[in-house]
Formats: sequence, C-alpha cells, structure tokens
Amino acid sequence: MRALTGVRVGIVTSTVTGILTFLVAPAEAGIGDGKQVDPPADVGPSDRIQSRAKFTAHNSPKSGTPMAPVGGADWAPPGCWYEPQFTAKEFQRFAKKQGMGPDGYGRFLIAQYGKDDFRSGEAGSWWKKKTSDSPNADYTVCPSQAYVFLDPKKKAPADIPALSPKILAGLAYEQTRLPAPPVRLSPATKRQIVNLDTHVRFDAPQDRVWVTASIDYLGLDIAATTIATPKSLNVDAGTHEAAPRTCTYDLEKVKGGYQVDSKGADCNISYERASGDGGQHGTYPFTASLVWDVTWTDSASPDGPPVGDPALPDGQSTYEQDVTVKEIQSVVRD
Repeated sequence: MRALTGVRVGIVTSTVTGILTFLVAPAEAGIGDGKQVDPPADVGPSDRIQSRAKFTAHNSPKSGTPMAPVGGADWAPPGCWYEPQFTAKEFQRFAKKQGMGPDGYGRFLIAQYGKDDFRSGEAGSWWKKKTSDSPNADYTVCPSQAYVFLDPKKKAPADIPALSPKILAGLAYEQTRLPAPPVRLSPATKRQIVNLDTHVRFDAPQDRVWVTASIDYLGLDIAATTIATPKSLNVDAGTHEAAPRTCTYDLEKVKGGYQVDSKGADCNISYERASGDGGQHGTYPFTASLVWDVTWTDSASPDGPPVGDPALPDGQSTYEQDVTVKEIQSVVRD
C-alpha cells in the first residue's frame, strides 16, 4: 500500500445513528484552476471537521465485530472520496481567514483555487477530499488535489472519486458490525460425550443486518444501503480427534429471521477422544462461523432493487467456545 500525502481522516467518534467525526490534517497541493504553486511548509492548521455522510445501523450491535470478507476476499473499502464542502463565497471567506502572509495557507488557497472569485456564479460547489485511515482501504485511486469544483447534476471526471451510492455502499460495508452466531450445542459445551453427535441450533433466529449511508448537502442528495443476510453456518470441532471435524449448514428462513437445526442432518460433529486426553487445558476450541450474503441498494431502503455492480463480498462473523468432552465409563460385571 503506497504512502499518502494530504488530508488524513481518522474516525474519532462513531454512533449507531449519526454523523461520523473526523480529525483532519493539513491539505496538500493539487491541480486547481489557478496558477500551480507549491504549498507552504506545514500548510494549514489542523482542525476538526465532520463528514456529512450519515450512517444508520439496524440490528447491528455496537459490540459486534466489523464485517470482514470471507476468506480474505480481494476487496477493500474506499480509501478516499470527495464530498461537497463550500459554495464559492464560503470557500473565499474560508481562504481569507487562513492567513495571507507570504507563507499563509489562505494565500496558497487563493493562488491554487481562487480564479474568477472561486468560480462564483457557476453551477456547482467546491468538494473536499476525505481520506480514510482504515488499514484495509484502497488508496490507489486517490488524486492529489484537496479540492475540486463539481456540479452534482453532472457526472464527475473519471479520475475524481466523487461521493456516489457506490462509494457510500462501500463505506456502509466498512461500518457494519455483525453479531456473533447465537449457537447452542446439544449436548451442552461442558457435557460433550465421546462418539455422540453434536447438534447445533441458534438460541433465536438471526435476522439480517443493514447500514444506510446518506448525504444531503449542497445539491448532493444520495443514499446507499448495505444489507447482510445470514446464509450458512460452518462449525469446526477444534481438533482432528473428531469425525467429521467440520460441517456446513444452510440456514432456513423462519419467522423473525434465519435458523439452523442440525438434528437429523447428514453432517454432525462427533468427538472421538476426550478433551482431557488431547485438548488444551482439557477443552477443545469449538468455532462457529456465520457467512452473510451481502447486497446493496442505491437508496435508504434495504428492500429496494439490489445493485449488482459492483458486487460486495460475503461477510463473516465468528464465535469460539471451549467444549469439554468426556468418556462414558461403563462397568462390566461377571
């Protein structure tokens, strides 16, 4: 991943429903409409601003784990995007307040972007680049300029990642938190028996999870909703002393969500050796991984028509619990 120069955005606070707060470092030089100049050293003061993209989560627990692509799929959330920041007059006022000395940031902004009074009278507004600090983000398409002038009613240039439903869907994916699989074992975790099938069931049906990302500012009014629907459950005995070691179950749609019940299934884990004989600290690490089918819509509704391009990768949430497996002792009398 290449190093970045320019605006750096780090999430400071996040709410289940609300506006993300960002910490922004000084902007970098860019290709503007004015004369190309070099930015002064330590350009611009560090300041706190807010991205106007709002994220609203449903059935996504704060304590949940961030949704990650299954098997490390080749996908990354957006590394940067542009969103509306200033009208021409607002940008002009902002620039004049940033210092007009020889090394002033305001002087740099006016030289870089101030042609024709910051394009006053033209249709559109000034959009500012936001750069994610996510270690998983894709920064390869991040342009150098800190600001661009765009009309939200027109298509942005191909090399400018203007905020769009597609970008919002990727950001919503990154914001999604998934619950751990509510798995119940029978026999219970501390009462597993050698050579006895282990049945798997959810404590309660698991419903779908969705996050809506939206913005309505300076003529840009768009939204996208990323939806994760439980699809299948994979269980792993945590030891080779089981036959089979793993099983995968498709979930069934029921009232209130999706359910699994492996009783009577073709595949059920059966431990072949007591955990006290081979398990760490007398237990085996039983793992349940829930795979989520992920789709997105270009609206604030999870029930809108799904958008297939680009497709989002399946997500996964995992829960591990220690199980104790014992032998049943039998007494043979003559």
